[in-house]
Amino acid sequence: MTNNMFFLHKHIAPIPARMMTWEVTTAFDGTLTETELQNRFDEEFHDAIDGAQVGNRVNFWPLVSFNASDGRRHRYLVAVADESLAGYRKKFDRCLPRQVALFAIADKIMRDEKVDSVGCKSHGVDGGGCSEAASQNEGNLLFAALWNETLYMLVFVKGRLCHWFEEHGYGDSFDGACRERVALFKSFLTSDELFGNAGTFDDVLVCCNQMANMDNLFCLAAHDPFWRRLDLDRCNGMKLCVKRRLVWNFAGVFTLCLVLLEIFVHPVEKLNFWNDGKQIKNLNLVAPVELDSPSARDLDMLAWAEGHRDMPLAKWNRAHGDVLGTFLNAKRGTTQGKCRSSEFSLLGIAGGRVALVKTAAGESKMLSLGDTLYSYRVQKIGRNDVVFRCGGKEVRYEVGAR
Repeated sequence: MTNNMFFLHKHIAPIPARMMTWEVTTAFDGTLTETELQNRFDEEFHDAIDGAQVGNRVNFWPLVSFNASDGRRHRYLVAVADESLAGYRKKFDRCLPRQVALFAIADKIMRDEKVDSVGCKSHGVDGGGCSEAASQNEGNLLFAALWNETLYMLVFVKGRLCHWFEEHGYGDSFDGACRERVALFKSFLTSDELFGNAGTFDDVLVCCNQMANMDNLFCLAAHDPFWRRLDLDRCNGMKLCVKRRLVWNFAGVFTLCLVLLEIFVHPVEKLNFWNDGKQIKNLNLVAPVELDSPSARDLDMLAWAEGHRDMPLAKWNRAHGDVLGTFLNAKRGTTQGKCRSSEFSLLGIAGGRVALVKTAAGESKMLSLGDTLYSYRVQKIGRNDVVFRCGGKEVRYEVGAR
């Protein structure tokens, strides 16, 4: 039996067990500790319950408490497993008596819900009349069930479980012995101080020997608010299944934290993105955009000009015969104040990106877009000219002009 939740996977085991109702009387304002309950129970029954002989704990689950003529009466549902529970601690979070499935049947009947595969008798009417008959007295119900040669009788007052009775040694169907025992129990209801004042009880008889969905009914009852907090195996300390689940949950949370830390610590380029909607590439692997470089021939000419700037222009022109032509002095622009510059010569241009100039002091410089010369900044480099700018004034130098 399982219960699926986020990060949880709980198991509940149906266990062979014995249950009974036990009544304790105290003063009107009296209470009992679990130790006092155990001592009183041992004095009264002298360890007569079979489950206690295999070392299982006797559980006392409160049912109802009310004032009687001689004090405060407390009724407990006493439950003890018939076999050792040590082997269940590795896989199961809780252990409950398997007969709690009967509670789910009775609850469905009180809620006027259909109970599949139930053959029942209610007020002497065979089959199909359980829900209608049991809904007339607002949850006062005597529910009798025969299951695996055991007769169970559950008493509900206003929908609350107040009494549990079970007795072995019956057959596979409701015979004369079963009916006689149910009739005797009804006389107990009328004479009891609690049930005698509760009003009329509906009675329902159910034979569960042929029911195939008892496992589902057990799971349904195990999650009812009354049973949800109960466990036959109240071991000292944490169960092995709980420890294992905590370890796995911790490992999952730790892994998640590592992933989140990796995402937040490293820059976004470490992540993968879709490229053209077809494939994923890492941004670190994307090649940078390649810019066009000056041709090898243009760079050779500049190198030649750098090393032969004192040679006659005609020889340089004859040697190469291209757009650089004859080296001439560029047109000079005159400026006022800070934009007045010294004379310099434009020796050549390579690839429309690099200009070689010679200053009046005889110093050669290679200028790119944005570089400065005196008070001027290179504004534009064309194929045959260079534009310098100073403030709002521009000066244009052209290759081939004298």
